[in-house]
Amino acid sequence: MKSKLLNSLCLLLSWFSHSQSELYVLMKTPQNNTRSNGTCRVGSYRDSYDITYREGSFAITGNSTVIKVDYQEGYNDDPGFDCNGPCGAYSEYCNGVEIQRTLNHFGEYENIYTGEDPIECTSNTCKPISYFAVLLPKLITPSDRICEKKPIFPTHSDGVNHNVSGLTWQFYSSAGRWEDIPTFKNRFPLNVSLLSIFGNNWRTRFNGNLQLRYKLNNSFSSSTIYSRSTYTIVLTECSPELVGEILPIHTRCNYTTDGKFTMTVNRNLVANEKLVVSLYEENVLNGTYFFRSQESTGTLVNNSNGTYSYTWNQDIDSGNYNIKFQTLLGGGSSIPSTDPSWATLEFSDEFTILNPNELDFNVVKLNDETCFNNGNGKIRINILDNEPGRSFQYKIYKVSGTSITTFRDWTNFSTSSFEIDSLDKNIYRIKVRDNEECYAR
Repeated sequence: MKSKLLNSLCLLLSWFSHSQSELYVLMKTPQNNTRSNGTCRVGSYRDSYDITYREGSFAITGNSTVIKVDYQEGYNDDPGFDCNGPCGAYSEYCNGVEIQRTLNHFGEYENIYTGEDPIECTSNTCKPISYFAVLLPKLITPSDRICEKKPIFPTHSDGVNHNVSGLTWQFYSSAGRWEDIPTFKNRFPLNVSLLSIFGNNWRTRFNGNLQLRYKLNNSFSSSTIYSRSTYTIVLTECSPELVGEILPIHTRCNYTTDGKFTMTVNRNLVANEKLVVSLYEENVLNGTYFFRSQESTGTLVNNSNGTYSYTWNQDIDSGNYNIKFQTLLGGGSSIPSTDPSWATLEFSDEFTILNPNELDFNVVKLNDETCFNNGNGKIRINILDNEPGRSFQYKIYKVSGTSITTFRDWTNFSTSSFEIDSLDKNIYRIKVRDNEECYAR
């Protein structure tokens, strides 16, 4: 339920963040031939355009918009204007709407004119136009710091990597200029990591935080349209990544509070780097988690398979837990929350520490001594409940008034029902424990 609510909230926030859009338009109109040759002029007598969006970038409210291009042109064979000579023939054409489309997010429209330029009046056709438009959701700069392994922008709410014609991402380089990112062209948003773009030497490619923008070009135009915003991505280092699930170490006995856990990560710590782990425990009354304790270490166990482990030192009781962890580079012995060298804060899934089953038994008298001083009394120990896979020990005491003495010291047995013989007439007390030294109580 928590996961579903969280996903719903994320989708809702994503919807709100994308309710604003940006339209990008590139266009080119060929030149008309307006030479006076005694026969005709095209577009010089009457030339009217009704275009909702000309070349440029536009902020759009909502997730869609309508692009409309409507021409009306006149033809006049009079070499003069407004009948300053003998009035010639005049006609209008192109009275319909040439382009009218509704664009939703990532919707594109493109029309490329391939006729003569300038247009000769012999063509007697509508004045052509090359037109490209694309509607994109407005990108929101991430509010959290991004580390080198995390996507720079989260994927759009529909979870698809979209292709946008003519889009190229740029970054502001350490050379003090905007440079193209050669990979991931036409991809929107840029939901890839710094390592994917620049490799391990990403810190040398730019100074400080990463500044991004994108541009749009088209084959029919020499113009370039840039994104309406420049995005500054605040960076940090990545903490190690968890490998697999947290491994719980359950309490030794049902009444002890000596549980622990082991976490495994995908890299070792570097010099002067600490792993800081915060433990959170579930409140069984309301299902929320509260802070329990924190540990830090500068040393991990090498598992000889490319992974490294850390086992929690403090004893903890049974319950549901999760952890938050991050690394601190160059922080010395203290762990100040304001240290600028904190790496990303990572979260684990919930894990559970359990108590083993309680050890329980009873004793049944099978027979008393058959004769005086015969010493052949017999009892049976029955194990009623226990942790599977464990063996057992019993110890017998003789009780005489207030005196208690050991009659038979700890003796092993492994079956759930065990007979003890050679007992004389007396009062006995019996203790039972398992091989983990958990006592029946």
